[in-house]
Amino acid sequence: MEKSTLFDTLIVVKRSGQRTSFQGEKIALAIEKAFRSIDIPYVDEDVNKVYSKVLKRIEKNYQGRKTINIENIQDLIEEVLKKEKFDDVYNAFSTYREHRNASRSVFVMKQQHKFLKAMERLGLNSLEGNVATSKRDLIDQFGKTISLEFAKAYLLDTKTTRYHDSGMIYIHSMETIPLGCIETIDIDFLDFLKQNNSVSTLFQMEDNINSFLKRLKNYLYHISNEVSQSISFTHFDEALEEILLKEYKRTLKEYFELYFDVSELSNFISIEKVEKELEKARDFTIQPTSFQIKEQSALYVSFSKLIEKATKKTEENLKQALFLFFQDMPYKLSINFGLSTTSLGRCINKIILETIENRKNIHYFFQLKKSVNKKEKDRNYDLYTLALGKAILHSNLYFINLDSNFNHYKEEAVSYGFYGRRSIEDNTTIEKKLVGGKGCLATVSIDIVRIALKHRILGEKKDLRGFYQELEKVLQVAKDVLLERFEIEVSKSVTAFPYLYQMGTWHDGEKLKKQDRLRKILKHGTLTVHFCGLKEAVFALSKESKSEEAYTLAKNILSFMKKKLDQYSDENNLNFVLSSVKDCTIERQFKKQDTAIFGKIKGVTDKEKYTAGYFLPIKQEQLAKLQQYILGGSTLTLKITNKKELEKKIEELEKDNFGCLHVKND
Repeated sequence: MEKSTLFDTLIVVKRSGQRTSFQGEKIALAIEKAFRSIDIPYVDEDVNKVYSKVLKRIEKNYQGRKTINIENIQDLIEEVLKKEKFDDVYNAFSTYREHRNASRSVFVMKQQHKFLKAMERLGLNSLEGNVATSKRDLIDQFGKTISLEFAKAYLLDTKTTRYHDSGMIYIHSMETIPLGCIETIDIDFLDFLKQNNSVSTLFQMEDNINSFLKRLKNYLYHISNEVSQSISFTHFDEALEEILLKEYKRTLKEYFELYFDVSELSNFISIEKVEKELEKARDFTIQPTSFQIKEQSALYVSFSKLIEKATKKTEENLKQALFLFFQDMPYKLSINFGLSTTSLGRCINKIILETIENRKNIHYFFQLKKSVNKKEKDRNYDLYTLALGKAILHSNLYFINLDSNFNHYKEEAVSYGFYGRRSIEDNTTIEKKLVGGKGCLATVSIDIVRIALKHRILGEKKDLRGFYQELEKVLQVAKDVLLERFEIEVSKSVTAFPYLYQMGTWHDGEKLKKQDRLRKILKHGTLTVHFCGLKEAVFALSKESKSEEAYTLAKNILSFMKKKLDQYSDENNLNFVLSSVKDCTIERQFKKQDTAIFGKIKGVTDKEKYTAGYFLPIKQEQLAKLQQYILGGSTLTLKITNKKELEKKIEELEKDNFGCLHVKND
């Protein structure tokens, strides 16, 4: 419909007198917003019905004309809404137009007008009782709205906001742009604990696992104020080994002191000697013989029991402390673990697995590696089998294959973030630390389904050339948006982010001086282009989703996007990556907008939301191979309900180079 000669040539005249080409999707989104503003539920097909009739009226009334005023388009929308008996939507749309006209008479500057649009909408909804939130939450909404609209009106390019408002792209966490916040941070906590700063020193002074993890939760609170999305830990198990050893020694000392008091053993052996031997311990390796106690003696038996009870008590303390740490976690947190083979590390990994629950804000990533936990002879194979059983029961446990070609690094263990986000590759220097101490700077989602729908099959002819041409255009817009945001972020002072940069959470941040800007460290982070609905895009272009043809088309689309992002990385000496992590908000929003524009299309828009990530109903080994194109993060999701079957499937997928696996068990 939009490809008719009229819509290709028709010019829209804005109220300011500015002229722009006709964009039908903007009409569809305006109608969709009107439907969304009322309390009564609506179906997406109703939006498309109104939109189609508006287009037909424009086609009938403006044939042979060159221009159409924006007010005329809005008049036609009102007429169709009224004729089709959508009276409540008509009233909402009409009232909104009146408020806009009143606002324009006061605020003549374009930026002021746009800035106040959302503010007025939020305020009116509040006065009319349409916002079912507390007053404090309402104030928070006003603050976010001010920041978001300020970014759109004053910080971002007009082309950027136009693409965002049209729904072709979605700029994540836009309200944090004026603050210069990055999205995620992958913390190498083991490295952080070795630093010489006030926060690290406090951690180093702790000898109690419970107070240590309470301090860690407080540290996460400060970090969460300086990033907008999520936090992940690499080397989490190894980072806890030192504090667990202190807990073990402290508990042993308490048990020995009590035993010495009641048994008057101090006449034969000094507690100071025991403490001296305890200080030498580097693991759960203390034996009665460490204190020169002869085997088979009564004292040997007593010491053995004391050590056994202290070890068990230490494990109980760790379990309780970890449970409290994970309980009611208010931030999106990811834990990477499973590799430590010391007795301390194995204890930590075992208890992490035992304390796993379906907590929505915590994702656990169990790391798989040859010679560590994949085979029966491996030291941590028992932990792997425990993880397999947990994954069948809990939807927030993932498996990372560190031996895949894009996860394999000799000296560093790759870690993943929430839903499988990944901030690893570094195009800026080969010497830079690859894993930990950096994160995702910003994300832009692109609607590849809409591009596919515009160029879907016409008869038997595929417009793949047109699809790729428009996809490249949208990728360039996404690149420009990310570069805009990068420049805003690097212009901030290090002192604005004391925990993230000054304390060295971001690698090398502690080396910056107060007057330094952040470019020299933030260039190592990632700029992410996210997509969803590959299944629907492939179907729209080929009417296939299960065949070899579907796999080839999907692979070609992903390869095309990765090649373009690699090109942008080289041109800008930055790290552009492709991501397909689960994002229900985007999957639902893009689908609703596309239904408004194109209507209900079987196999594409006839569902609640687009398919998450890059999933297609093809062979699992083919799906696994697609992950190599999506280095910003992706997960291979399989529905498996049997522990043995899961282990067999992981073994099968090894040869296909899978990177991250998620078990769907709901």
